[in-house]
Amino acid sequence: MSEYRSIYDIVVEKGHFLRKVKEEIDFSFVNELLKSSYCENFGRPAKEPEMIFKILFLKKLYDFSDEVLVEQIKVNMAYKYFLDMLPEDEPVDSSLLTKFRKTRITQDMLEDMLKETIRQAIEKKLIKSTAIIVDATHSLARFKHQSPTEILRKLTKELRYQIYNTDYDLSAVFPDKPIMTAELDEEISYTRKLIEAVRTGVTKSYNKKAKELFSKIEKMLKDEKIREMQSACDEEARTGHKSADDRFFGFKNHIAMTEERLITGLKITDGSVHDGKHLSDLVEQSRENGIAVTEVIGDTAYCTKDNLEAASDKEAGFDLVSKLHPCVADAHTKERDGFTFNKDADTYACQAGHIATVAKYHSKKNNNIVLTYHFSKVKCKKCPLQNQCKISKKSRAFSVTIPKELFSERLKIQETEHFKTRYRQRYKIEAKNAEAKCYHGLGEADSKGIQAMNIQSYFTAVVLNIKRILKLQTLKTETRG
Repeated sequence: MSEYRSIYDIVVEKGHFLRKVKEEIDFSFVNELLKSSYCENFGRPAKEPEMIFKILFLKKLYDFSDEVLVEQIKVNMAYKYFLDMLPEDEPVDSSLLTKFRKTRITQDMLEDMLKETIRQAIEKKLIKSTAIIVDATHSLARFKHQSPTEILRKLTKELRYQIYNTDYDLSAVFPDKPIMTAELDEEISYTRKLIEAVRTGVTKSYNKKAKELFSKIEKMLKDEKIREMQSACDEEARTGHKSADDRFFGFKNHIAMTEERLITGLKITDGSVHDGKHLSDLVEQSRENGIAVTEVIGDTAYCTKDNLEAASDKEAGFDLVSKLHPCVADAHTKERDGFTFNKDADTYACQAGHIATVAKYHSKKNNNIVLTYHFSKVKCKKCPLQNQCKISKKSRAFSVTIPKELFSERLKIQETEHFKTRYRQRYKIEAKNAEAKCYHGLGEADSKGIQAMNIQSYFTAVVLNIKRILKLQTLKTETRG
């Protein structure tokens, strides 16, 4: 109890958004989810998991950093009211939020969080649709893209710096550095020499940082992992394409939502993953979350051969409302391994992330269409995965044959009025993606790695769902009135 508690009735008006959230949404499920993570009988009493969850909810609702959010909680009575704090209470330290994310939040918990918002929406009878709309939106990595040569050069520089600081005499055995214009193979050769030269000295050294860098570099060299890396700071981020000339470095959020604009499924991948690859996962997750999915609406990226087969399954199938793109739907080629069609760039991308620079169309006598894709010879020669590539090293091109009659039935479906009407519902998810990026910070990753991106995306989805539940509740009340 507090003599100041009545201040909330004065400064937090009845129509305040956080007051509505507090009244309409039950957050008590968090304590049950995390019950096994805390000891009830030993140790210092933990902060209420529900309160920490609410703080992270505020973080994504207003797109604050941990430090700024904690400072805001100190002076904002609406925040304290929402968090069930007394007006004179001090907020938690920002470091506790980091610890909570790293040690308490698992993938299962994130999925359960999202499931709970859908359960409460269904309980309030706000979801009637059995259709989901799917799309993928990108999030930029927190760190910039680097070539394997730049990554290796940076790591060896840091290793030399650490040795200079604590074991200066060991610097006498350093091999000569390659020139700045050196290629990757030359940089790898230098790094191997450096590792062997300082191995004994670093092993005996008391410098933990030097030992960590030594182990990291040695591990990269052993499995040739360095050839596939695109950032020294974020090893899991990858390059993707928004168009033929516009690339991004980061992650992709694969999203499924109902026609009522409630997110029911979420899958986070690196930026290079094709949009339509995880359609079955999104359908399955949506069904597990309580939606009886009978229809899926998506853009051309989802009309792939695998997805069409999944849609036609007698037991788990669904109506796929997605326009056919011949290259996405069917690409018969002996050299296809590792190549995927990039819907945004409207061309093929190799496993290294490079896209074809030229596409030539040919027609055969039987009216089948043949598309030949040519890749940059300059990029191919420098590509770290060139030994794994199965296209001709001479022509740097491969062909795709599209049988004319193979998808004629699908093309007829696209011309029906029902298909056109349902396909127009796609705009809803585009607006949802824009809301997530513009108002809740999904446009850029908060931290590094897939797990951190998972936490950010799922909390953003929870925020969006709760906002939508309140909106639908208001519309429902107004309709009744």
